[in-house]
Amino acid sequence: MKNITILAVCLLVFQLALSQEELFTSFTIPDPLKVNANAVIRKNDVTITVVSYDEVEINTDRIVTVLNKKGLGDIKAGESYNDDTEIKKIEATVYDTEGEKVDRFKSKDFKDVSAVSNGTLYSDNRVKYLDYTSPAYPFTVHYTSKVVYSSTAFLPGWMPLEYFYASTENAHYKIINDSDVEIKIKESHLENYNIVNNGELDYTASNLTAILPQAYSPDFSTYGPLVKVALKQFIMNGVDGVNTDWVDFGKWMNDALLSDVGELPQSVIDEIKDLTKDATTQREKAKIVYEFMQDRSRYISVQVGIGGWKPIEAQKVHEVAYGDCKGLSNYTKALLNEVGIQSHHAIIYGDRNIRNVDKEFSSTQGNHMILYVPKLDEEEDIWLECTSKTNPFGYIAGWTDDRDALVISEEGGRILHTTVYETEDNLQQSTAQIEFDKEGSATASIEMKTSGYQYSFREGLNKKSEKDLKEMYTYFWSHLNAVTISKTNIVNDKELIEVQEKVNLTVEKYGSKTGNLMLVQPVFFNRNSTEPARYKNRYNDFEIDRGYVDVDDYEITLDSGLKVDALPETVKMDNKFGIYELSVTEAADNKLIVRRYLKINKGYFDKEDYNLYRDFRAEIVKADNSKAVLKII
Repeated sequence: MKNITILAVCLLVFQLALSQEELFTSFTIPDPLKVNANAVIRKNDVTITVVSYDEVEINTDRIVTVLNKKGLGDIKAGESYNDDTEIKKIEATVYDTEGEKVDRFKSKDFKDVSAVSNGTLYSDNRVKYLDYTSPAYPFTVHYTSKVVYSSTAFLPGWMPLEYFYASTENAHYKIINDSDVEIKIKESHLENYNIVNNGELDYTASNLTAILPQAYSPDFSTYGPLVKVALKQFIMNGVDGVNTDWVDFGKWMNDALLSDVGELPQSVIDEIKDLTKDATTQREKAKIVYEFMQDRSRYISVQVGIGGWKPIEAQKVHEVAYGDCKGLSNYTKALLNEVGIQSHHAIIYGDRNIRNVDKEFSSTQGNHMILYVPKLDEEEDIWLECTSKTNPFGYIAGWTDDRDALVISEEGGRILHTTVYETEDNLQQSTAQIEFDKEGSATASIEMKTSGYQYSFREGLNKKSEKDLKEMYTYFWSHLNAVTISKTNIVNDKELIEVQEKVNLTVEKYGSKTGNLMLVQPVFFNRNSTEPARYKNRYNDFEIDRGYVDVDDYEITLDSGLKVDALPETVKMDNKFGIYELSVTEAADNKLIVRRYLKINKGYFDKEDYNLYRDFRAEIVKADNSKAVLKII
C-alpha cells in the first residue's frame, strides 16, 4: 500500500509537470482562445503575501504564447523598482512553437533602465524588463519573479482579461494576509466572466476569450473583470497612512504629503500682491495669479519623492520655473493663498476619454493633479489645469472635464465632479459665402466660431504659422478637390473662450460635368464622410461621452451661366441620439441657401441600440454628401 501511494504521488507530480510543459507549445492552445488574439495568457499566477503593513511580497508565475508581432506587449516580463521595492528574483525562459527551449534569461540579462517617460526630467524609479523578439511566431515566454515592497500604498489588483486582443487560458490571484492589517476589496463584473471565487482573496479564471475594441465603448474598467485591493493601514516611503475611506485617505495625503510644501519666497509674495492690488473681484485676482503661473512656468514631469505623489516645494518650483502637475498645482495654490483665495489639491485621471476616480473604493488612484477653487465671488466650483500654458482661466475641457476627482483639504478627502460642458455649449458656428462658376471651380470665404468642449480642438491655432495653417486647412477640407488656401486669420478670445477663424480659399474643380449638367455638393465645408463601424456581434453598450452642436449656414452664388435643375430634399431627423436638419433652397439673385444643423446628444445607450445609432449617422453621411444638379446654359 505504501509503495502504491508513493507511485500515485509520483504520477500526480509527473502529470502536473507534464501539464506545465504542455503550456510551452502553441499546439495545445484551445482554438476559441486564438480568435481575435495576438497573444494567449497560458498561465498567470500571482500570489501576494502581506507580511505586515510595511512589507508585501509578490510572486508571479506567468506563461504567455505570442502569436504575432502585435502580441509582444503582452509578454509583460518586467518589474519596476526603487529604494522601497526590491527585486528578489526575476528570470525568463523562451520556447519555440513546439515547446523546445531556445533561450533563458537570468536577472543580469534583463534590461535595466531608468523608468523615465517622454517629458520626464528625472525620476527615482527604474525598471528591469525582458527585451526579446523571436525570429519566428508563435513562441512562448515563461516568466517568474519575486518582488518585495516596503511601501505598501499600492497593491496590484487583478485583471484576468488583460485588455484587448489577448485571451486568458488560466489565471490565479491570491492574497495571503499574515499581518493584522485589514484588507479592503472590491469586485467588479466577475459574474459576467468565467471567474471562480476559491474563498476569501483567492480567485481563478479560465478560458477567457479575447475581445476586440468597439467604437464608442465605455472605459474597459466599467465592464471588464476586476478586483481592487488596498490595505487599511499602509506605509509610503516611511510615512504611515490610514485608508478606511476617502475622508481619512485624503486627511493622510494632506498631512503627510501636502502640508509642508506651500512656502514661497518673500519676493514672489510681494510681487503677486502687487500684481493683484487693483483687482476688484476675487475672480480677477485668481485669474491674475493663474496667468502669472502660466507665463513664468513650464511643465516637466518629475517622479521622485513619496511614490511620486508628494509635490516639489512651491519655493523650488518658483526658483527653477518648472514643475510637474503636482508641483505646478501646489505652486498655484500657494500663490492663491497669499492673495486670500482658498483652493485645494485635486487628484484625477487625466485623459481625453472620461475616467472617474472610484468614489466607492478609497486607494491610491489617479494619474494627474489639478486645483479646485470652491468659490470666487458668486461663482462656485472652479477647476484649474496648471500644466497648460494656453488654457483660459477655469477651462478644463478635453482632459479633466466631467469626471469624479478626489479633493483634499485639512478635513480630509471628498469626491467632487469636475465641470461638465453641456451639449448646447459645445458649439461650432460656421457662415460661408461661396461662388460657383460654370467651369466647376469655386471661391469661398468662411468664418467659424468654436466654443465649449470643441474649443479644445482649436485653441492652439493662433500659435501656428501661416504655412502650417494652410497645410492644416488643406487636410481638414481634403474632400475639396484641388483646394488652395489663400488667406487665414485666427483670433483666440480667452475671455469668451472662443476661437474665431476666417479663411479664404479656392477650389479648382468642385463641380463635376455630365453633358450640360453639373453636379455639386451643397454641404461645402462641414461634411461627415464616415459611418461608425459595423459589428456582427456588438457585445458592449455604447457611450457618447460629450455632446456637441454644429450650425452651418452657406450662401452659394451661382454663375449666370448656371441655373438650378434639382436640389436635395430637405432632411429632418430627431431621435434620442440627436437632431439633424438640412435644407437647400433657392433664393433671389441666383443663390442657394444651405442650412445645416447637427446636434449629437451625450448619453449611455444599450448595445441593442447601436445599429439604430449607426443608421442615424449613416443618414447624416448620406445627406451631407447629397448633390444638387445645375444646368449649364
